[in-house]
Amino acid sequence: MEKRELKTKKLFKSLLGYFGFAAIIIVFLSCGGEPLYYDIKLSGVVKSKETQKPIIGIKIMVSGGENNDTDNFGFTDKKGKFEFYASVPNYSWHEYDYITEEQIWYPPDSVRVRFFDVDGSENGNFELKTIFIDPGHKDEVKLNIELEPKH
Repeated sequence: MEKRELKTKKLFKSLLGYFGFAAIIIVFLSCGGEPLYYDIKLSGVVKSKETQKPIIGIKIMVSGGENNDTDNFGFTDKKGKFEFYASVPNYSWHEYDYITEEQIWYPPDSVRVRFFDVDGSENGNFELKTIFIDPGHKDEVKLNIELEPKH
């Protein structure tokens, strides 16, 4: 009798699991199935504001929503050019500002783009620059960025 009860319980749990999974799929499809993110091609040139020469080795990091910065980054080449794909959230997102100690809320379709000088003084030292963009579901966003030298 115990074997039969165990088999019945196992069968019931399996069926419950299958129905639960099916319910999740149905809910997702009935919500329109719009993805949380869309990808854009981010490209452009980074130059020195002082000399107008291209800067090699600048790291460009994109973040927005629940993105992980390590998934959305690129570097400038010898001509100061960069090109990579980044994810943009279709929903409002927020971050905690440690300086003002406040939550900052951003509208859907917006991302923060940061430009870091990561190669030290090899090509000069440049200040961090942060911008916010709203790609508006475009396939590509082109940026021309000028960085201030550190003195």
